[in-house]
Amino acid sequence: MSLYRLKVIKIVLINILLVYSFPMAHAEFIKNTSKRQDNSTIYWSLEFPAHNDPRGLLLIAQGSGCLPAIKNKTVQQVKTIAPSFAVLLVEKYGVTHADGPNDQFKDCSQAYVANHTVEQRTRDVVQIVDELKDSNWWNGKLVLFGGSEGGDVVARLASRLNPDAAVVFSSGLGQSFAEVLKSLVPPHVAKEVDAKLAYARANPESVEVWGGNSMRWWADVVDRIPVNDLMDSHAPVLLIQGTEDKSSPVSSGRAARDAYASAGRCELTYWEYPGYDHYMTDTNAVNHRGEVFERIAGWIKKTVIDGAPGCMSDTKKIEINQ
Repeated sequence: MSLYRLKVIKIVLINILLVYSFPMAHAEFIKNTSKRQDNSTIYWSLEFPAHNDPRGLLLIAQGSGCLPAIKNKTVQQVKTIAPSFAVLLVEKYGVTHADGPNDQFKDCSQAYVANHTVEQRTRDVVQIVDELKDSNWWNGKLVLFGGSEGGDVVARLASRLNPDAAVVFSSGLGQSFAEVLKSLVPPHVAKEVDAKLAYARANPESVEVWGGNSMRWWADVVDRIPVNDLMDSHAPVLLIQGTEDKSSPVSSGRAARDAYASAGRCELTYWEYPGYDHYMTDTNAVNHRGEVFERIAGWIKKTVIDGAPGCMSDTKKIEINQ
């Protein structure tokens, strides 16, 4: 064996020892790729906490747009809700780790425009979690977090992955787009909503873009009520809603809350914040996302880590925050 090869082997062994001898910093994601059945690439990443004990897994499903999750600043805040867990990010179809769109709603790849849907995101996450399930670092605990569009992803994932808990942030989930869309868009756009949604239903594979998404994307979500997917699971769910949310209206959050109550289900904890918008900013332009995330961390600790029962009385589960 050559001296050069011996040196290379020595360097590799030293690196392995460094990885396993010192805690891994919760600071940098390890980038990975996998192949879909159509041979396209899924870009995904893992970040480990600063300990080497077996740990849980926190899946963070970001909201709309083609900005890579690994570059999303909100993701850095979200991961604090479960600091002892490894963090998993799965990029959307047509999004790579290296992408840097100037406008995450307009400067997207053709692959993203043609293939990105909520259902595709859901299948991609299921595939990656399945690939990770036998990892020796994973203790089997799984928490799902989804904000905005990501909340819909979490709703679909719940029954497929059987998580220990699911957190849905500023997503509503109790009404379909067909029910709420006119109230969310300017009047001149509202006039064309019915025709555009009808077109999407009739052309579910169309890559024609309207409202920042393809008709294929619209066909996937137009009539679906995400809370129905969520209720296919019996996992504890935390649903967080601001009353001034202009992207996911409070009526939708309340409808999700009421769906659980009407079914006699007790898995849902509902927090409603008066005066807060989609980003947890109040009417005085003060953002409260950090303190809301801190409160979420307490809920996860109680529900998942400390092993509190998944169901409590409805009066304890539904909260209006003043």
